[in-house]
Amino acid sequence: MNSILRFVSSFLTDGLPYLIIVMPLYLSGRILYRKIQQKQQGRKTDLCREFVLVLLTAYLTMLFVQTWVVDTGGTNEINLIPFSVIEVQIADMYRSEANYSLFMLNILGNIAVFVPIGMMTAYLYKLDLKKCMFTGFLISLIIEVVQLPLNRTSDVDDLILNTTGAAAGYFLYHIFNKLTAKNLCRFRK
Repeated sequence: MNSILRFVSSFLTDGLPYLIIVMPLYLSGRILYRKIQQKQQGRKTDLCREFVLVLLTAYLTMLFVQTWVVDTGGTNEINLIPFSVIEVQIADMYRSEANYSLFMLNILGNIAVFVPIGMMTAYLYKLDLKKCMFTGFLISLIIEVVQLPLNRTSDVDDLILNTTGAAAGYFLYHIFNKLTAKNLCRFRK
């Protein structure tokens, strides 16, 4: 549990300086785009959708900082064998506290970190499950490919876990959508 709290704390604090740079640029561009679009098409701005776009941009910025910028002290390793790391970590999970923490951070963390992406893309773009999973896969693939020349590990298991997280986010979005019954932000079906 301690490792999860450290990761969340690092995710927020390491990403904050980059958010201070990215968000004003994004917001300026988005406001200009919306004004031009509103003038040309006469459509009103969906404030809830705009808010979720801001959240997605902020989340992706922080995710990219965490996976590309933050020095993990790792090594350049590539794992192209599906489920090899997952299998070892599940088997070793209860052997020690360190192994359990590693399982929680790597396996569950890689799933959990893509749940918001699945939820937000399903909402914003009305994606079906396959497209939502593909979006999660594509974002994860970009992260893993960019990590190749960095001092990071690129792992096919991360692609599998991240895609699973995007799928979980898709399902959570639809559960949440049914529970709110269009009362909150007029969630789309």
